[in-house]
Formats: sequence, C-alpha cells, structure tokens
Amino acid sequence: MKISFLQFIFIFFVGLLFFADLPKLAKNVREKMRGSKKFNS
Repeated sequence: MKISFLQFIFIFFVGLLFFADLPKLAKNVREKMRGSKKFNS
C-alpha cells in the first residue's frame, strides 16, 4: 500500500493530537470510575 506524503503528514498530526489528549482522557476516565465506585457503594 502506497500513501502520499500529504496523507502521511495528515495521519501524523492527527496521531499527535490524539496522543497529546490521551493523558487528559485517562485522567477523566479514572475520575469517572472512582465516581461510579462511590455511587455504587
């Protein structure tokens, strides 16, 4: 499969944004899990 340079750059930047947001997402998920545990007990 051959991808063009532009496609590569686009994928690279999308990946960069995704990974930059990952720690924030993980934090939110952890907080939600903690909240749901408190809510259940």
